[in-house]
Amino acid sequence: MLSLYNPAKASWGGFLRPKFSKNRKNTHFFNFKRVFQIVMGAFCISYLSVVHANDSVVRAGDNLQVGIPLIAGVISLVKGDNEGTAQWAEGALWTGVATHSLKFAVDAERPNGNDNNSFPSGHTSAAFQGAAFLQMRYGWEYGVPAYAAASYVGYSRVHGDYHYWHDVAAGAVLAIGVQYAITEMGLTTRNLFVTPVVTDNQVSLYASISY
Repeated sequence: MLSLYNPAKASWGGFLRPKFSKNRKNTHFFNFKRVFQIVMGAFCISYLSVVHANDSVVRAGDNLQVGIPLIAGVISLVKGDNEGTAQWAEGALWTGVATHSLKFAVDAERPNGNDNNSFPSGHTSAAFQGAAFLQMRYGWEYGVPAYAAASYVGYSRVHGDYHYWHDVAAGAVLAIGVQYAITEMGLTTRNLFVTPVVTDNQVSLYASISY
């Protein structure tokens, strides 16, 4: 028999945590089937969103930059690793914020001249964030194939004339650095405390973070 926890009574990610009484093999099959469905759905959505890309290498990179971080998140959910899921989500958030802030600040033109969003590569940073999370949280058994796939994403961006190699390298370093700070160093905005300080002479903000 297989049943699911009530999401209202479960912790974050609890709706994917199976409860079983007899056949453990069926539970494993259920988890694999759920992961496969989610991943394939994401790939189909991302494929439709980039159907204009005629180059198969570019299209594969577009799909993988969605698929790698998504797979990382799904793995953490299926493992019932709530802390890991929170680290994955926070890593994805801050990697995205840092990437697009740098794009705006640097304002570098792409090799193909389409716009000024060349530095750093957002596709690459998204892919490497997922890969870095898998390696740091679950080890090199997960990290090696994930990093290989993320590297292919970087290659596809240069191949398609969307980025220079230094854009790709910057995106990878940025994502790995952000995820390292969260997963390995324990830096998280969940432990951030900010409060206003008002005195007779000034108004300021006090901030502290514990890790």
